[in-house]
Amino acid sequence: MKIQYLFYSSILLSFASAAIAAPTIEYMECLGADQQHNFVLVAPIQNEQTIKLMYFPYLKPISLHYIKTENIEMAEGRPFEQHLFFNERHSQRNTGQYEIILQGARIYAVIYTAKHSGVITAYQNYLADEQKQKVNQTLIAHKLQCI
Repeated sequence: MKIQYLFYSSILLSFASAAIAAPTIEYMECLGADQQHNFVLVAPIQNEQTIKLMYFPYLKPISLHYIKTENIEMAEGRPFEQHLFFNERHSQRNTGQYEIILQGARIYAVIYTAKHSGVITAYQNYLADEQKQKVNQTLIAHKLQCI
């Protein structure tokens, strides 16, 4: 009887260790701009004051500092449209501002304004399925995937 328990527990432990060791994929919205080849990846919002944002193909998280949230009331029965504002920080200095627009769990746009030049770049185009599949082949090595 003890041998049976030992056998079953070793099987359960092997499954548990395999489940723990399995890599988890982080799913992100991938939005492109009309005039640029690179695009932004934004993690779904868990906490509106903490956003994970990075550019493809660089995949280095951008340092963001939360400023404010503005809620816009939509049609009755619809969730608010939220505009989240963040300063981009580089070497302890603000280098630009991001506005992230979402409704419910869906991110619709990321608007970047460069501090020194005032140039605005709007990322609001979802990647086409064919492009998304190609990009996901690269992202999977980094445990990321476009939604």
